[in-house]
Amino acid sequence: MDFEPLRQLGLTEGEIKVYLALVALGETTTTPIAEESGVSLSKIYLILDRLAKKGLVSHIIKKKTKYFRAADPHRLLVYLQEKEQQLHTQEEDLKQLVKKLEAKQETAITAETAQVYDGLRGIQTARERTLKIMKKGEEMWVIGISPTAYQGLLAYFEDFHKRRYGKGIKCRYLYNECARKPVGKKSATYPLSEVRYMPEGLATPGWIEIYADTVTVGLNKGQSFSVVIQNQEVANSFKIYAKLLWSLGKP
Repeated sequence: MDFEPLRQLGLTEGEIKVYLALVALGETTTTPIAEESGVSLSKIYLILDRLAKKGLVSHIIKKKTKYFRAADPHRLLVYLQEKEQQLHTQEEDLKQLVKKLEAKQETAITAETAQVYDGLRGIQTARERTLKIMKKGEEMWVIGISPTAYQGLLAYFEDFHKRRYGKGIKCRYLYNECARKPVGKKSATYPLSEVRYMPEGLATPGWIEIYADTVTVGLNKGQSFSVVIQNQEVANSFKIYAKLLWSLGKP
């Protein structure tokens, strides 16, 4: 029998062993539970207490001796539902906290900032900013994309662009020629997307994202990070460079 669902439910190995022992034994005292489960007697009461708080174990007292019984297995489903409801409540509370923290953070950030986001998660965090501040009909540029940019991030970028064009944001990609078959052709199939390629032989493991008042410089080769520069003049300047490079690109 596969007991992995019990682990996914959040039960520890000790809790699983004790609960299964009780299912097998029926109503019993701690010594048989320890023998059946293989859990030391010194830990049995602590585990039984945790299971009782989860509603998975009950007890009665007979002649001053405490006897334990496993709850009906259906209780496991009820416990899962309770956890799901708790997670939903936690999610709503966290959403409210995030809004307050974002508002507080905005007041602490100057109009001109530069921030470094490390690792693959950092690259994702930097990219998510586009969907937060851009509006329908606006356009972003992604310049100098090589295959390495997608290492470990292919699924994320596919999901990002679905959300991007779903929001009505346009994107121009200027890929390295070597990225045409792996990812360039796929990007060209996305709605609100236009793809061109740099002259053959140019290889740029780093890339540049330009949108609104922001320029992001990314790298995902050896190291993984994004540098986000928030400055309207810098963004305007890079858009001029992007248009020049775009004019040199080919379909």
